[in-house]
Amino acid sequence: MENRISENIYFTDIFRRLGCSQVCSKFKLRDEQWDYLAKRGFDSILLEGRTLIVKIFSEEPTNHSCKISPVQTHPIFTALHATGTCCRSSLQKWHKISKDKELKEKDIFYILLVVKEWIIRQEKPNHLIKSEKSQLSLFCS
Repeated sequence: MENRISENIYFTDIFRRLGCSQVCSKFKLRDEQWDYLAKRGFDSILLEGRTLIVKIFSEEPTNHSCKISPVQTHPIFTALHATGTCCRSSLQKWHKISKDKELKEKDIFYILLVVKEWIIRQEKPNHLIKSEKSQLSLFCS
């Protein structure tokens, strides 16, 4: 229980700081991304997200920069940009993960936790929250 409390306090601080960023705070999930999330299930999206994160961060740093990589249609891409986890510079700036060290599995897990929390905190479109059952199906595979 205490771990979840400290996690919430940490996430509150991270999202407060990200909310002050003109760049990060402008990202929102679009309706088609919510539909994709609802159709695929949250667990599947996070699994796909792990694969995308590994791919993105295995590229040479000169080949990957959030300034040159477009925000793709996948919800994870939007979430990565919104949470400051889209590139090594942002990871260092927002999350104090050194851009000079290789990302470990725990770093990838951390990125997924932040992305998951960001998605959960987003305002869902009305057509997805018509009933409690549809709300639950969005986050259960």
